[in-house]
Amino acid sequence: MRSVRAGMSLIDLVVAMGLLLLLLSFLFVIFFLGAKAWRKTDDRFELLRNTQVVISQLSREAERGSAFSVTILPGRAVSFLSPMDNNNHFVTDTLGDVRWERYRVFYHDPASQEVRLVDIPLLATSFERRTPQPIERFVSTTGTHPLSFYLVGGRVLGKNITRFEPELPNFSKRLKLTLRTVQPSTTRTRDLTLDISSNAFMRN
Repeated sequence: MRSVRAGMSLIDLVVAMGLLLLLLSFLFVIFFLGAKAWRKTDDRFELLRNTQVVISQLSREAERGSAFSVTILPGRAVSFLSPMDNNNHFVTDTLGDVRWERYRVFYHDPASQEVRLVDIPLLATSFERRTPQPIERFVSTTGTHPLSFYLVGGRVLGKNITRFEPELPNFSKRLKLTLRTVQPSTTRTRDLTLDISSNAFMRN
């Protein structure tokens, strides 16, 4: 009688352990799938964030910039005059006319796949303070330079960007920007890709 009871207890223990292992396996699968879904959400958020920061910054600056000062390096960069000072205040003279303070240069670095922003302050005596003209005519302390000269350093606006295409049709004040952002996947699936275009109307 004792051996029968002992055998039943052993079977019960084996069954209980089997059920416990099954439950743990089930919980592990749920945790793994949940973590994978969370990483996918993070990837999508990072993809959108990188794209939106670049577009919103460029659009905001372009709307305050001068269309007569635009220079475009196809697939690489765009620059234009901005009336914003060091404190990010819109500057006007005593008559209320816009006073230009600096060139804003947005450019794409293919090596790092980053979009960067460079500020080129005007000199106190710069002709461009009242009369907008492209950056290649700007006489800096080292002379005049093409836009490509200024594509160094700057503040990073977005990462994992593989296409940066600014356009300004002739006789137009509508600056168009086309971006492609690729977010490397952290879930062993395909990388996420986003192609988007945006337009900004340059009022000045």
